[in-house]
Amino acid sequence: MLCLAAACAQDAPKFEVVAIREIPPNAPPTMRDQNSTPVKPGGQFIDPRMGVSSLIYFAYDLRYDFQLSGLPDWAKNRSWSVSAKPAEGFPLLPPAENRERVRLMMRAMLADRFHLRMHSETRQEPVFELVPGKGGIKVKEVDAPKESEQEGYVNAALGDDGGRMIAEKAGMGRLGLMLAIWLKRPVIDKTGLTGYYSYDITWKAADRADGSRPASSLGADGIALLMSTVQDRIGVQVRKTTGPVEYWVVDHVEAPSGN
Repeated sequence: MLCLAAACAQDAPKFEVVAIREIPPNAPPTMRDQNSTPVKPGGQFIDPRMGVSSLIYFAYDLRYDFQLSGLPDWAKNRSWSVSAKPAEGFPLLPPAENRERVRLMMRAMLADRFHLRMHSETRQEPVFELVPGKGGIKVKEVDAPKESEQEGYVNAALGDDGGRMIAEKAGMGRLGLMLAIWLKRPVIDKTGLTGYYSYDITWKAADRADGSRPASSLGADGIALLMSTVQDRIGVQVRKTTGPVEYWVVDHVEAPSGN
């Protein structure tokens, strides 16, 4: 499917006030709380430091790094402070609906201020699926996030020598997103599980017969260990298959002018 971002954003709701300020390249790193989000109640988007790619990922709900291509070098190395607000009277919506409305307004902002034009391409490629494992789910189900809260997270640190995975009020879709970061392919939730789970799992590679130690970096051995751990300790299986993968290609983008 071909869809120019500027055309798609033409009839979308728009922010009324947008302030964009470039962040100096030597500015210190921005510290963020684990649960922070730039989407605020009442249709606002406020973030002290975001790159063009992060703005696009949010606006178009892209899940994986490899989905976006065509950004010029300057867009990969520069960042901006963004504060955007809709017109007065914007309704106070539930968090999920508010977030989707903000996405649409962000698309219009990118087209207007960054002159962004993109097109999408869908290709049939290798992907992974999460499916139920033998013996059922093995991690603790917890209460769902409150309506005022966002869904939790799944984080992991991995190497050939082992790893650790921490989840907090996360569904299987969040596990799939985390796995996709390491597997470099989409991981689609086909478990049918609708619950939320919290867990803290640590694992280590077995000693090698030759006495050598596995690398702390992640390679094929670490990926295989990760997939077996997901099945043995969480209770779901990672299965290879093929499916549609959507890609977005940047045709044109410009640095925004001053306010």
